[in-house]
Amino acid sequence: MEIAVSKGEFAAMIGVSPGRISQYLSEGKISTSALSGSGRNAKIIVDRAKQDLRITLDVSQRLGNGIDTRLDDERPLPGSAPLFSQHNPPPPSSQDDHMPRGIDYQIKQQKLEQARRANRNAAIEDAQARGQLTNTDEMRNGMARVASAMMEIFEGGLTDMSMAIAAEWKLPQRDVKHLMRREFRKVRETAEKQMTLKAIALPDVVQTVLEAEEPEGDIQ
Repeated sequence: MEIAVSKGEFAAMIGVSPGRISQYLSEGKISTSALSGSGRNAKIIVDRAKQDLRITLDVSQRLGNGIDTRLDDERPLPGSAPLFSQHNPPPPSSQDDHMPRGIDYQIKQQKLEQARRANRNAAIEDAQARGQLTNTDEMRNGMARVASAMMEIFEGGLTDMSMAIAAEWKLPQRDVKHLMRREFRKVRETAEKQMTLKAIALPDVVQTVLEAEEPEGDIQ
């Protein structure tokens, strides 16, 4: 079961200020998938947020002003019993043994994310080439231009239609054209209202699932 805590509790868990957590969120270093809920009441999903930070925090930042950031999975949650005590001491270890492995892990994670990003960009370019991804603003403006051009064509044809009707029924062509223009305006206004309502109901974007290849082999 995934554990979610408040932003302040998560800040205490990894040894940073609550303001730094807000900064991580605004910069996307903690992804939205690591949040439970929304707005000010959103909570941090601990394991996901730690995984995000392991990947997104720069190595130099972790060893500089973020040296105290604690992202190990074995850190206890607020209110829980400590993992180690004087009766249950941690196994002997050397800081020199852990630091190189930590740096190596961060570098490999960054290289892995770069490889994934390159694959995602390639998948996006491929989808654009196949027409799966389009600029919605450009498409919307293009459809509006097509609709406007069609209306102009219909309105321009009223002259020819009025002449044919007038000749067929022996009516004044001017009167027939005036009547047809008046009725056409009513039709156009009704069509514009209907199309506006349909446009409002349309989503701004349509979700498309892209499959990007996962990097193969060990990241060196």
